[in-house]
Amino acid sequence: MLSPSDLLTQPEGKTLEFKRDLSSPKNILKTIVAFANTAGGRIIIGVEDTTRTVTDIADPFGEEERLCSLIADSIVPRLVPDVDLISIEDQTLLMVQVYPSGQRPHFLKKEGPVEGVYVRLGSTNRKADRELIAELNRSCSGISYDEMPMPELSLDALFLDLKPFNKIHILSILN
Repeated sequence: MLSPSDLLTQPEGKTLEFKRDLSSPKNILKTIVAFANTAGGRIIIGVEDTTRTVTDIADPFGEEERLCSLIADSIVPRLVPDVDLISIEDQTLLMVQVYPSGQRPHFLKKEGPVEGVYVRLGSTNRKADRELIAELNRSCSGISYDEMPMPELSLDALFLDLKPFNKIHILSILN
């Protein structure tokens, strides 16, 4: 695992995001939700994302408390990432470590369970569509798409590839 100062040399991507400050809390919350719904990741607050200039957070303890309150009040199901104060270049920054969640999909409470689900795609946060939301639900329940019941299919459709075999014998085994 890279140290916080080593992270500054890395590009933003699927598991890393830089933010200058908490002036756009909704964007930070979207990133936290997206990380939790995909592979996890880190957000470092106090770093300009384009130039990697480190900027001190004026009230680090106050901003940490504010961020933790935003996370607790804005994300459903509840998410508890690690939020730490770190020091880089004699500046105090915030680092949020989000782990991949076993309670997916997480969503922004204000946007709801359909519109508020985000996933990480490269270095961007994308709104999940209904199919992706269903897949997130399935992945946490341990059921793959191939294991889903298909009640609309008839026995003839299910046994299409077994016609060379004795279908009656197979049915007797199943009963």
